[in-house]
Amino acid sequence: MSVSEVVDDVACIVVHHKSPETLVHTLGALTANGVAQDRILIVDNGNDATDRQIPGCDGYAVLYTRNRGYAAAVNDGVAHLKSTEQDRALTLVSTHESLAAPGAVRAMREEILGDPRIAVAGPTLLNADTGRQIWSVGGRLTPTLKLPRHWVNLDALANESNVDREWLDGAFTMYRTADLENFKLDETYFLYFEETDLHTRLRRAGHRVIWVPRARVSQKSSGIPSRLLGRNLFLFHRKLYSKNRGRIAVSFEITRSIARALLTKRGRWSSFLEIAKGWREGERMPASSLDSRERLAG
Repeated sequence: MSVSEVVDDVACIVVHHKSPETLVHTLGALTANGVAQDRILIVDNGNDATDRQIPGCDGYAVLYTRNRGYAAAVNDGVAHLKSTEQDRALTLVSTHESLAAPGAVRAMREEILGDPRIAVAGPTLLNADTGRQIWSVGGRLTPTLKLPRHWVNLDALANESNVDREWLDGAFTMYRTADLENFKLDETYFLYFEETDLHTRLRRAGHRVIWVPRARVSQKSSGIPSRLLGRNLFLFHRKLYSKNRGRIAVSFEITRSIARALLTKRGRWSSFLEIAKGWREGERMPASSLDSRERLAG
């Protein structure tokens, strides 16, 4: 790789949890995309104090932390990059199994730098098992209940430069570093919904959240566990809307889960019980320090 191919204004945080066999391929795809090895920080929250070595990752900086969730790992990574003066104007956040196709990083960078209002950009996410099936091109919040839903059947938009979204999946996202520092990911969620929360707050502050169709990244996805759906959907609404809207939203998902199991035979009868369990867990949790500041009436 020549010096001219290196993307020098992008630092990358790769969150790793007990999957070195996928991490190696992720790192290779990043360096092939022009992200210099010394600009990549692996935040490992899966190894204990006696096993601090990741096979195949010699030469990469690694920050070992206890497992406080995905948002905490990213926040720790941002702070570490700043403290070691390895931070850059843009920060790319990736899971340990996201595989960026050639040109993906440059495409996202180009779009962000083209408009100062853009705070975060995300790619077309493909199913790693097929390499072609699209599983995410960003998402929206439904008009009444504010339920997060993916956009679907948007192959016709594949040639557009960028498309505004209400939120993006957190598997592979590029931020302006200043925005990621100022807003931060909320660690209350632990896993799932933290990016939906952050991107909603960024949009409320007047920033753009965009999907970059020509940037392609593949990753496996098994969906959100039912317990975390109930818990985090309630926390999301309690923080950004109201407790009562959260209760209505989770009740809808419980009803939907029952109907799916009854009518389509594709759902599991235990799912609605797990959603309810997560909801109860969320009701008992203390409010986030950001709750009162971020909530909008209605």
